[in-house]
Amino acid sequence: MTAVPARGGAVSVVGAGLVNVSSYGMMIESPVPLEREAVMQFRLVVAGQKTDVDARVAVCTPVPGGRRYAVGLEFVRIAPEAQQRLKEVLAGREV
Repeated sequence: MTAVPARGGAVSVVGAGLVNVSSYGMMIESPVPLEREAVMQFRLVVAGQKTDVDARVAVCTPVPGGRRYAVGLEFVRIAPEAQQRLKEVLAGREV
């Protein structure tokens, strides 16, 4: 599944700017660099429902022209029902 740009507010991540998301991971913009391979916990809001996920930092690169970092994250723990809800939202189906 390809990542979908975060638009419309159906999916957000608490404390960071969500760039795009798929059912397997997400790209965020962070004001601080994150250590590659670190596993971190994030709170996602999917169709108004909060869920905690663990995600591995796959890549962290500086964003040109600012003090921000593009961080690619792979979900390593996400509740199956949350992942299904995320798939439905990304497919454009209401949940």
